[in-house]
Amino acid sequence: MSHRRELVIGQTVLGRPIEAVHFTPPSYAKPRPPAILFGGIHGDEPVSQLMLERLADELIERPPGRDTWIIPAVNVDGLLAGTRNNANDVDLNRNFASRSWGTQRRPGYNPGDAAEDQPETQALSNLIEQVGAQRLIAVHATYRMVNWDGAGEQLAKEMAERCGYPVEHDMGYPCPGSFGTKYGVERGLEVITLESPYLLADERGWDECRTALRWCVDLPD
Repeated sequence: MSHRRELVIGQTVLGRPIEAVHFTPPSYAKPRPPAILFGGIHGDEPVSQLMLERLADELIERPPGRDTWIIPAVNVDGLLAGTRNNANDVDLNRNFASRSWGTQRRPGYNPGDAAEDQPETQALSNLIEQVGAQRLIAVHATYRMVNWDGAGEQLAKEMAERCGYPVEHDMGYPCPGSFGTKYGVERGLEVITLESPYLLADERGWDECRTALRWCVDLPD
């Protein structure tokens, strides 16, 4: 069996804990680079939190095949308030320290006063550096697609085969200061944005995304 532990990786603007669940693979598993999966970076996408909480529950009984970190909710304040942005009204997915940070300030997409000046962004970035993660999975809603950056193309295709969503390399609009820009485009890591359906009421969305998410952490279908 794998080892599971819960920990706090940082705090939100309002002082709420940002929680992560860490799974280490069984001793017989083939060594692979660590993976980080996170949701709730936008507070108006609560389904992303629910999906990762359910995945973490499954991994208790069926351990992942690689060192895996799951952060169900990055923007805890936004999720509780039902707002896209954090408590400082910053869009966390425009706050990352990419070369494009702050170059386009569209209404509603506030990048902050400086790159990575928000505690939630800092917590996620610090964890990536600390554990040396190379597979990075962001769960969003609501477009039903698998988007990739950096070295993520092959993984995106494999996930798409399992969830039935289209693979897209271009979101169709500029994303300066985004997570994918920093870690995929500029650092060349394996970055996936899984756009899930908005609701899980009929279980269809979970059924579609479940096998794709399990594949990311090296669980067989």
